[in-house]
Amino acid sequence: MRIYKSSRMGAGILAVICLFSVSAVAQQHVKFSTARVNPKVLSSGGKAWVFGPQPVGSTQTAKDVAPTTLAPNLSFGNNVDASNPSEDVAGGQSETAIAAVGSRVMAAWNDASGFLVQPTTGRKASLTGVGFSSDSGRSFVDLVGLPNNNANEQWSGDPVVKVIDSSHFIVASLYLPNPALLIPTMPLPTCATPAPKRFEIAVSVATVSPTNQVTFTAPIVVANGGNLCTSPKNLALLDKEWMTYDRTSRTLAVSYTRFFFGLGGQSGNGQIEVKRAHVPTDPTILSSSSFGAPIIVWPEESAVVNQGSYVAVAPGGNIYVAWERNWVSNLFNGNPYVYIQAALVPQGLDAATEGGTADPVVVTSGQINSHNGGVKSLDGVNIAGYNRGIGQDFPRIAFDPHFGQVLVVWNDASAHPLGDVWLRALSADLDSFFPIHKVNDDSDFVLHFLPAISIRSDGSIAISWYDRRRFGASSTKTDYFGEIRPSVGTQAADFRITTGATDWNGTSTLIIPNFGDYTDNGSSGMTTYFTWSDGRLGVPQPFVSKR
Repeated sequence: MRIYKSSRMGAGILAVICLFSVSAVAQQHVKFSTARVNPKVLSSGGKAWVFGPQPVGSTQTAKDVAPTTLAPNLSFGNNVDASNPSEDVAGGQSETAIAAVGSRVMAAWNDASGFLVQPTTGRKASLTGVGFSSDSGRSFVDLVGLPNNNANEQWSGDPVVKVIDSSHFIVASLYLPNPALLIPTMPLPTCATPAPKRFEIAVSVATVSPTNQVTFTAPIVVANGGNLCTSPKNLALLDKEWMTYDRTSRTLAVSYTRFFFGLGGQSGNGQIEVKRAHVPTDPTILSSSSFGAPIIVWPEESAVVNQGSYVAVAPGGNIYVAWERNWVSNLFNGNPYVYIQAALVPQGLDAATEGGTADPVVVTSGQINSHNGGVKSLDGVNIAGYNRGIGQDFPRIAFDPHFGQVLVVWNDASAHPLGDVWLRALSADLDSFFPIHKVNDDSDFVLHFLPAISIRSDGSIAISWYDRRRFGASSTKTDYFGEIRPSVGTQAADFRITTGATDWNGTSTLIIPNFGDYTDNGSSGMTTYFTWSDGRLGVPQPFVSKR
């Protein structure tokens, strides 16, 4: 790999072009990042496209494969591996997502096997892995990957899973140009084949039959960053998508960051957008045309990075987006603080009415040791055992219909260098802020990282996160912890979800970051399913537990 660094620091963002040598015989992957997109600000899926496996391995050709149950699920007590490790051809299954309805549970994760497989139309070439359980998470069938009917594109990870109804789930993922078809040239790759190769986000609708057989639709493109072959001025890498669904209005919302490559003079620092669709009564006929135009929640800035957006939808269709502002750019632009922000896009409108640039909603305002709403970020420390190095504070957001409140949870280092998990409620119009509450009930200076949130049917709040309290601040041994509180202001006892710890320094992987940018939990009725990357097999695997 050769890395070329430009002498121009556009708004503090390095111009980086990463080229891998290519052999037609070996079918080596070609990666590039150009202009002002800084690889440090990309998600695990975005990094996977730019850098490929770490280190680069050989490429295999594999035919499409069907889901299999050749090996039983590995488990440690009630911690169950949603993947089948015997199916993996590369180590590194992380960045997990989950959803459940009744006894049916679907999990998804980044799967390093996709690095090594061509053509991308094979299920094993999907960098987005999927598993399904019909017995409330006691066992899973590894569905291998998502189907793909376009050899110019590849499912590229950063998955999200949501429930549509008792027979349908929907999976969202990055859907990026097949890197094996690109030829490295300066300043941009040309294309080995004439067909378009686009930076996209796509979804696939899963149908579960009465006998629990799962079928997926072909990729349904949600958002388009442009055709790499034509290099338009607005060419952009779409990154870090998240998705949610409201059954009342049948509103599907997908948020993401648009990182312009700077060909039209943009800074490349990240623009927060959301798209929405009305899901048909038959979800399998959802199409790209179901989605409206991109709604710019927060435009890109010249010197400030915006990244890590998450989205929630209230009954009736109002959309809420939360994200982290000044992440990574806080390290060099003179303002050392980050801001957790939120915005409201009402049903039927195509702009944010609260939280836009004219009237920012800073969720972290009033936080302990904050400065004008800015807080200390976990990007100011190298997290031991985390192979990205620096951390992040991407928020998670949910709407609680029982209290009519927007809930935002995040980690930051305002009280301790390795962070705590924080929770705040806002009114539905985002005009009123309620007090900030520390979620984790310990104060041991240990790592608390990557929280997730969901709402149970009685309005209680399930929150979960990575935690090192059992081993001390200088240890890399990591558990997954959680709590379920009856309301925002009522503290609940933390509980350990993992039945054994993972030593992040002793876990091998081809993916950066090794334990992902996020964890997840999803509630169905009064049951919550937790998912995280667990390294007790020696490589990260997508584990699930319920409570």
